[in-house]
Amino acid sequence: MQGGLTMKNIIKIFIAAAAVTGAFAACSLKEELPGINQGNFYRSESQARAVMNGIYIPLQSVFSSTMMLVTEAQTDLWYSSSTTQDAQLMVTPAKPEHGATVWKYCYRGVDLCNEAIHCIGDSPYLADSVKNVFLAEARVMRAFYYYYLTCMFNGVPYYTAQVNTYAVQDSIRYLPRRDANEIRRILYDDIKTNALPYFTEENGLKCRECEAPYKRSGYALGLMLMAKMAMWYGDWEGALEPLNALEELYGEFNEQRYPLNDIMWRYKHVPESIFEVQHEYDLSGVQYTSTVAKFMMPPHSTGYLFDDVTLYGYGNTIPSAATLRTNIRFAGLRSNASGGEAGSTAGSLFGPLPLKISDRYLTNRSRYAIELDLAAIASQTAKGQPLDRRAVIKFGMGNLQTGETFTRVVEYGSCWPGPQFWCPNIINNLDSNNYRLFRYADALLMMAECYCEEQNSQKALEYMNKIRRRAGVPEITAFSGYEDLMLQIRNERARELAGEFQRKFDLVRWGVWFDQTYSNTENTKMKANMRRCHEYYPIPDVQCALSGYILDNPEYRDNFIQ
Repeated sequence: MQGGLTMKNIIKIFIAAAAVTGAFAACSLKEELPGINQGNFYRSESQARAVMNGIYIPLQSVFSSTMMLVTEAQTDLWYSSSTTQDAQLMVTPAKPEHGATVWKYCYRGVDLCNEAIHCIGDSPYLADSVKNVFLAEARVMRAFYYYYLTCMFNGVPYYTAQVNTYAVQDSIRYLPRRDANEIRRILYDDIKTNALPYFTEENGLKCRECEAPYKRSGYALGLMLMAKMAMWYGDWEGALEPLNALEELYGEFNEQRYPLNDIMWRYKHVPESIFEVQHEYDLSGVQYTSTVAKFMMPPHSTGYLFDDVTLYGYGNTIPSAATLRTNIRFAGLRSNASGGEAGSTAGSLFGPLPLKISDRYLTNRSRYAIELDLAAIASQTAKGQPLDRRAVIKFGMGNLQTGETFTRVVEYGSCWPGPQFWCPNIINNLDSNNYRLFRYADALLMMAECYCEEQNSQKALEYMNKIRRRAGVPEITAFSGYEDLMLQIRNERARELAGEFQRKFDLVRWGVWFDQTYSNTENTKMKANMRRCHEYYPIPDVQCALSGYILDNPEYRDNFIQ
């Protein structure tokens, strides 16, 4: 398969694809059906490829800075002082906020995939070998969009029809919610039966994401989605089947093959990657960007000052933003400044962090007087050191070369998000990082969880300790039973995957989102607004009305009754 999703030509591709695809909000009659002459299109591989490229366009709207607020700031790990309704959980069916965006653009993605599957499949002009690869890719991406719809809304309308007539559109408008796990089972089987067989070694597509032509989705993402969906409905063997295939594909997990430093988003399509949302910015005027880094970098004041610390290489025009902050449970350092060592608060997931009590701050700081411990940072990779190497990547504590410490760390004993999420040479809010949604470490921790659920503690420890060894922390060898081991695995997912668009989904899947977030968030406004129904976003009221209220949000109605 030639050609692909390169940023230089993506705008042209989008224009071509939009002219022939049904890019409108699903279950809505607000937009006209497109004028498609199917008989004059899908006549060549290049025409089909233009449509396939178009199925990736909705990703840019879904995975924005607001999605970071939804998936990470509404959890036990991070919070945000943003006054937006998503950050403060002021979300209702009438004001669904980012839920409306996810609904619109994920269903737009579904529609684009459905059209590609039907029209490419029916084309008499394309060879089966060409069709099969395109169709497999479209099925994987359709499963991807439905996966995020079910994570956000739980049960949703499910359809695979091409929306090419008003009759079809009208029938879809009246579809009810379908059980989320039923949808996941259907998609699992669809990927296994109708997608994976066409990513082969012979055509070069049975490969890691970094080796795929033009870094398109395919075999690795299909396997990851199968495993994710099976774990939602508790089929541990069903999840281990694709996870074992991923392990066979990606191989031994260690620092030599998969350097920890590569998890930073500035490095694109690294060997560990399973799927990335792609962005690009260059001086020629090509801009394909988002704004996540703006919410993940320390606040900027003037020049190269970020929270009073000089940081060169990260731009000098980024506006101040309500950056995410760590909750105490995640990485709080609340040692009293009058004495003692600087260490993580009892029970926090990271500790000790490379910080120490500072005499030079005691006279002019009123709280914790903590500064960076450069000696600890320098020795972090030494064998047997308990310092977690992920700390200086996940957390922004200051300038690691000069020892300057961010004001917030000094005064409050808590951290900003770290350089994993920062964008070098950011211009205003133009973030050209790739957003890595899935990577191999995630798959290995999923294996640990599945083996734990199957009461195979030895295998569960084996896979969790692969992650811990790379992080430079001691292996776990003892635990007091299933509950303790599962807690250790869940905590390891927090340390390894925090800030990667999935913490809330994990907490909801485990059934602990409300209690764990309510107990640990430092966002008092969000805490006051929280209801148990907020584990999922509501289907927007406008969509419920268009369905004749076949679609509804009973959990929200019950939770908000005065």
